[in-house]
Amino acid sequence: MLWTVLPTGAMEALLNQLLGLDAGSRARLQKLQGKRLRVTLGELGKPLTLTATDQQLLLSWIDQEPVDCHIITRLAVLPELRDTANITRLIKADALDIEGDPLLAQGFSKLIADLDIDWPEQLSQRIGDVPAQFVVLAWQRSQRWLHQRRADQEQWVRDVLIEEQRLAPGKQEFAGFSEEVQALRARIDRIEFELKERQRGQ
Repeated sequence: MLWTVLPTGAMEALLNQLLGLDAGSRARLQKLQGKRLRVTLGELGKPLTLTATDQQLLLSWIDQEPVDCHIITRLAVLPELRDTANITRLIKADALDIEGDPLLAQGFSKLIADLDIDWPEQLSQRIGDVPAQFVVLAWQRSQRWLHQRRADQEQWVRDVLIEEQRLAPGKQEFAGFSEEVQALRARIDRIEFELKERQRGQ
């Protein structure tokens, strides 16, 4: 049992600390006050229960009391729950099972996803203005570098697949093929119409 209690306590403390750094999280938390959500992930097997109070979120692996909503899914599916339009599709695909109020699950998701923390200000309070500025600039440079590397890799894949290996059609080729398909479809429609007219005439 200790293997669940200790990590949960650390995760709960970290989560509530992050919520405390966002002034807007208190209002979102109060909307969920008294609500309980249970999440069972296929990768873990053991359900995690979240309880919202007016001050914080409580997490438990051993809570067996009734909840307002129970979600059974996989870890990779959780981000998709932010969009209401995905819920029906996921249920039909057997990727999601919801017992209770699905909007409550979205409320808990938004509580975390909508965190708006002024990290430069938080850093400056802890390590000073100059080191904080250095850390922020280093972070921004690393983000730009990663973005550029990703763009370079995507361009390389396009060049290899389209230009060198000819494994995928270029934009112009695809556009030309689409036009030919449209023209062929129009011809088939005309032929079908003419056949129907001839059958009526007979």
